[in-house]
Amino acid sequence: MPNVLPKMIPKIIFDLSEVLILGLVGIEKPLSSLVSTPKTEILKCFGGQLLEQVCRGNMTEDAYLQQIIANEKWNIQPETLKWVIRNNFHQEIEGTVPILMNLSVKYDIVLLSDHAREWVSYIKTIHPFLSVFERTFFSYELGKTKKNPHTFLEVLERMAYSDSECLLIDDSPKNIELAASVGISGIQFTNAQQLHQELAKRQVL
Repeated sequence: MPNVLPKMIPKIIFDLSEVLILGLVGIEKPLSSLVSTPKTEILKCFGGQLLEQVCRGNMTEDAYLQQIIANEKWNIQPETLKWVIRNNFHQEIEGTVPILMNLSVKYDIVLLSDHAREWVSYIKTIHPFLSVFERTFFSYELGKTKKNPHTFLEVLERMAYSDSECLLIDDSPKNIELAASVGISGIQFTNAQQLHQELAKRQVL
């Protein structure tokens, strides 16, 4: 059984990609007709150290995409990849934004997301729900991703939150595990219905 949060106003830390909107997951569908790589292997091309570097702000999106094209020997222009990625960002995860809006009425809500600078600049222009967050923290600003537990500690310090009053909502089991290592409870997101149920168990909804 999950631990019930203390009877205090919790501080809720939301992930962005695959929780509120689509991130890179899903680009394999339109790309499968444009590149020679099997659809099941496409996302692997965008991950690893290259993704870590662009999300930490150590590499531009252009350099990131050009390196992927070179590595995979794809006959495709970077601008095409940019279009596919940005088009994916338009898609909200069904049912999650209403939960976010409901929570934002009663609780302090912050966003903590591993993302590239250029992607966030675009996402901010198409998703007005981002305005409900008390504060947003992006990996390219912090210089580190959620793979580093100090990322969570920095958010706690900047917001003057205690670890015991925070709840992380993230689709990555590894992120949930690392947050727990510094005292932050978490819900591993799979879908909006499951999230609603988990929040109700914790007496947050």
